[in-house]
Amino acid sequence: MQWTDDLTVRLARGTSVHALVRYLRAAEKEGTRRRDVLAVLTERFALPFDDARLAMDRVGGGVVRAASGNPANEPDPVKDPLAWTSYRLELGLAVDDGDPGPSPEERAAAQALLERARRGEPTRGTEDVAVALEVARLAVASRERDRIRFHLLLEAATALSVAAEACIARLGQQPCAAQGSQQWVDGVALAAAARAVTGQFAAQPDPELEERGLDLVGRIVTGLLGQCHAFVGRAMIESARCSLRNGDPDRAADRADAVVADFAVLLDRFEVDVPVDEDIVALEYLRAAIDLLTEVRGRSAELDALRDRTERLLAGSSID
Repeated sequence: MQWTDDLTVRLARGTSVHALVRYLRAAEKEGTRRRDVLAVLTERFALPFDDARLAMDRVGGGVVRAASGNPANEPDPVKDPLAWTSYRLELGLAVDDGDPGPSPEERAAAQALLERARRGEPTRGTEDVAVALEVARLAVASRERDRIRFHLLLEAATALSVAAEACIARLGQQPCAAQGSQQWVDGVALAAAARAVTGQFAAQPDPELEERGLDLVGRIVTGLLGQCHAFVGRAMIESARCSLRNGDPDRAADRADAVVADFAVLLDRFEVDVPVDEDIVALEYLRAAIDLLTEVRGRSAELDALRDRTERLLAGSSID
């Protein structure tokens, strides 16, 4: 794709350009698989796939410019901050990382919600995304007694839900957030936090709360990130596998059916176009849905044909 003069990207709350560049430089040195790098960039740093590819390009560009030994090749720190940061790190020059964490006021608001939960008061939630994320982080990290911890996790789930609904409401008539917008990066962070809280419910184990937690993840993803098949496919397959694991194969199959219905159109598209990273991930989720349906209902000519087409496209494509 063609880049514009503005080579900046918007990052998730709690991260920074410095942290992103350091991660990519370390991943390059360690030979980390492209698939794994993209997972970190699109989840931890909340970059859309296009911006993730841009980030890899610009960090590499900064290294190349530093190697030239020509000071005139120093990237613009405002228009190309990823390359500039990479350039300076390559030359051993200082880069100010700043403090990307929540503000003191946001931390205090999160602590206040958790104190209410410790006292057993009804969950309240918050429309402030930064506060909701801090509530979830603290609740997941808590080592308090079982009942108190349960109330903390419930407050975290409520905070994430209320914050997500506020984000969705602010979209108005938009079907989902624009990729790279603040609503987009907040949606990625909220979904990740909801998964972390859900993981704690699953560990108890509490099948009902686990399913409700994954329903929350699905609501966040479809409401804010719905234009990305890779994100939607993951949320739908997670819910389907959860239902199957918890003894409800019919519900699992219904969710897998929805994936097949929504994603089968990709097969026609990629008979002509070459799939890129996120498209390959989406096709892998389509294959997973077909396999789940086969496990629950048995093989059929239609499913076999869909799987063969999906497998053929994946065999000719690779993220790595």
